[in-house]
Amino acid sequence: MLIHRKLLPLVTVLILLFAWGCTDRGTNVPPDTPASKTAVTIASHDFTRELYLQIGRNPAGNRVTLALRAYIPEGSVTPIQGGQVQPVPLLILLAPQDGDEYYFFNHGLKQLADEMIADGTIQPMAIVCVPNDQVFGGYFYAGHNPGAGYYDELIGGALIEWMRKFDCLNESLPVGIGGVGMGAYGAFRAALMHQGMFSSISVTDGPLDFDGPDGTEGFLELFDDALTEQGLLNEAGWRTKFDTSGTWHLSRLFIGGALAFSPHDTAIDTTGIVSIKTRPTADGSYEEYWEIIIPPSQRFTINDSTTLITEIVKPDQYDFDFHLPFDSTGALYPLIWNMWLNNNLEKILLDKGSGALRGVKMWFGTSPEFKFGNYRQQTLSWIDWLRHGPVDQNQLYVKEYTGYPGNPATNDRYVYDIIRDMLIFHSKCFEEH
Repeated sequence: MLIHRKLLPLVTVLILLFAWGCTDRGTNVPPDTPASKTAVTIASHDFTRELYLQIGRNPAGNRVTLALRAYIPEGSVTPIQGGQVQPVPLLILLAPQDGDEYYFFNHGLKQLADEMIADGTIQPMAIVCVPNDQVFGGYFYAGHNPGAGYYDELIGGALIEWMRKFDCLNESLPVGIGGVGMGAYGAFRAALMHQGMFSSISVTDGPLDFDGPDGTEGFLELFDDALTEQGLLNEAGWRTKFDTSGTWHLSRLFIGGALAFSPHDTAIDTTGIVSIKTRPTADGSYEEYWEIIIPPSQRFTINDSTTLITEIVKPDQYDFDFHLPFDSTGALYPLIWNMWLNNNLEKILLDKGSGALRGVKMWFGTSPEFKFGNYRQQTLSWIDWLRHGPVDQNQLYVKEYTGYPGNPATNDRYVYDIIRDMLIFHSKCFEEH
């Protein structure tokens, strides 16, 4: 069965709010300018097995190329004896919800790296920027299910395996990972899923503790905000009106999360049953395409339809319905919420064992003024849990960001400063490794 897909009315909205920081806090590079995109390596690669069925990624059975962008410190690395390329450490950066592969470059990444390597503030490093999928704002870089993508196999596995084929990278040097917002969750998840792969993690406020410090906050509060942005708060039967065709940022956040954490089909594994075939083209030649056959025995569906959403994603031959963790009144629905909590970082770390983050240095950038105050609450809760749990105090570094009267640290105003601090942090960790 060749899988085809179509989406019901859906407008993928890129919500990147670029602004200028204060003079003494650095200046962001405006988006879509030559300065932000020139001399940036296009490092796109075929990750079909990991992303073949991801919603919106591949509607025609073609190979799937992930559009990566990379910073390679050419000209700043002294060749080793014989003229061979001097290997450098690798840093992977994950964009926030709605962030593309240029997100960090649009906020000064290349200029910062060039300047700080040149003046010795940081050591040379390769930096690969991974975009968040634009449909529904992303899927938390999470999961092992086709609609959201097999990110657990990609971020800490196939991506690094491919990157290490480059002359400037090898297995003997450390790898760091970082992320902003939703990318913060993805960074920690990748580190937990691939124990020992990453020596350092840097994140900003993000969805790092789904139920907050006392089990009644986090996403439980944020969902009310999602309903409010659509005018559906306290409206019975909201599920039939839940909309993704507008600029509903939080609503799309929950749908992307549901596709990753609580899909209607919960146990489909297509990574081992992909085959390559050929088909004729209009000009008489042939092209390769990918085909997946999913035996009925490999499908497991959630029988309880109380929170099932069926009218947002409608593939031709495959059903990517999903369950939100709230019922028609907006109240928490434990059956589905528990599936989300199984993907909470606390639960993943407990499942992996206390040694999953042993020796990993962690940096947190947080602010009461960042885009979502709820993310700060979740981030501080995760930090507190780590401090009282499985990690040593010298593994954790926390930096507070604040703006000035009339120029708060909202939206993306201080990403330039955050990137600078992230690079310095990872450089120090690479040196200590």
